[in-house]
Amino acid sequence: KYHQFSEAVRTLRTSLSLMNIEKQNQAILVTSSVPKEGKTTVSINLAFALGQLDSTILIDADLRRPSVGKRFGVPNYQPGLSNLTMRTHSLRECLVHDEQSGIDIIGAGSIPSNPQELLAGDGFKKLIAYLKKQYKYVVVDTAPTQAVSDAMVVSKSCDSVIYVVKADSTGEKMIRNGLGRFLQVGHRVDGVILNQVDLRRSDVAERYGGFYDQYGYNSEGSK
Repeated sequence: KYHQFSEAVRTLRTSLSLMNIEKQNQAILVTSSVPKEGKTTVSINLAFALGQLDSTILIDADLRRPSVGKRFGVPNYQPGLSNLTMRTHSLRECLVHDEQSGIDIIGAGSIPSNPQELLAGDGFKKLIAYLKKQYKYVVVDTAPTQAVSDAMVVSKSCDSVIYVVKADSTGEKMIRNGLGRFLQVGHRVDGVILNQVDLRRSDVAERYGGFYDQYGYNSEGSK
């Protein structure tokens, strides 16, 4: 299963590179409809895969329920994105380097009382613009679309949007609503990741395939 997942992530990496071939550097947003669909797992593994090609940084912009830092054993007191946007800490103080993968990480930092305001402010936009000059790839993990509008705000600073869907879990209406919200803010969705697919069920790809084809998006099977 892990081999299949890794292969799917590499396919996604290739697709993103080809889609944005004219862009020197890329900022890629990853989100989902609701929690526990695997968006953070996809974000981390995509950052690993991109890091094999060129300089990559992973940012936890889910300021509601951050989880990127925990996956890397980063302590809760480590300053991160919120501290950067509030200008209480420097970039050097907020950066964490993962020796094993070679990527850099910026965790969420202190949980703010006004996360959407921070993400919509000039501080966040300038940060992403600066990081795109320092790194080839900037991967941004964001909050799910159904609870809050954070992902839509963040998408304005990103080049690509990747939407993660947990197979046999998320309703079609909810997925349509989430995708439609990006269209409303004028941002295309470059890929829909069909996650946690039970490959023993031969009808899974067929059932979801028609839905993705209708929207004109590519689907990537993983797990």
